[in-house]
Amino acid sequence: MNKAPSILRKSRMPLYLQVATLMRQQIEKQRWRYGEQIPTLDELEQEYKVSRITLRAALSQLEEQQIIRRTRGLGTFVAKDLSRQRWFQLPNNLDQLVDAVADLKIRLLPVGPTTPALAPPFESGNAAPAYQRLKRVHYHEDIPYCLIDIYLDKEVFDGDPAGFSNKPVIPQLAARPDMDSARARQILRITLADEDTAAHLDIGVGDPIADVSRALWNNQERIVYYAHIQYPAQMIYLDVDLMQGTRKSRKPSPKRKA
Repeated sequence: MNKAPSILRKSRMPLYLQVATLMRQQIEKQRWRYGEQIPTLDELEQEYKVSRITLRAALSQLEEQQIIRRTRGLGTFVAKDLSRQRWFQLPNNLDQLVDAVADLKIRLLPVGPTTPALAPPFESGNAAPAYQRLKRVHYHEDIPYCLIDIYLDKEVFDGDPAGFSNKPVIPQLAARPDMDSARARQILRITLADEDTAAHLDIGVGDPIADVSRALWNNQERIVYYAHIQYPAQMIYLDVDLMQGTRKSRKPSPKRKA
């Protein structure tokens, strides 16, 4: 890899965290496989061109995350298979979203006594008179994989408070008759985890996250659901059919005469 120190130091992230991230990538790409010994300090020093102090700090970071295991006299070994970590396909449509959240384990989080005004990053649609705010962490195999802040039309929420509080919201909304001709949209941004997000998702402050804004409109163009969702970036992937909704046959562009 031979990352020049000058390149690594262009980032504001501490050097040892950058090196830890690069090492993590080696494990995710299976260059260093689960159960195998990783290179020695001498070899790592040659590869990353950083001091042993930095390398030891990077290895400690990975050890705290239980990604590696260091054994005195034997070496350092990969303790977690990260190649299977990127398991969650971010849904591309409402049907995929319903399937993806159908069997979630949910932990409710406390919210304040007042609900802030809805201000979603979408240009169209009408806000409901009032919203019920729900904040929760979703789990996959007892591992937190998203922090979600939901604003649900209060009129809709009051129809089944227990159901909407303790079960995934999207499948319940999708089953409503007034959602038959509804619209659904999401916006994805890549950003970094703050202290609150890092604490709930068991990741580091400054780790990359996928920041998603998602909204559902009913057939009266009212925003009945808005959610701000944050996923650890290393757990998700996108699989998009680029031909969906595209003209299958295209006329070739006319050739210009010389």
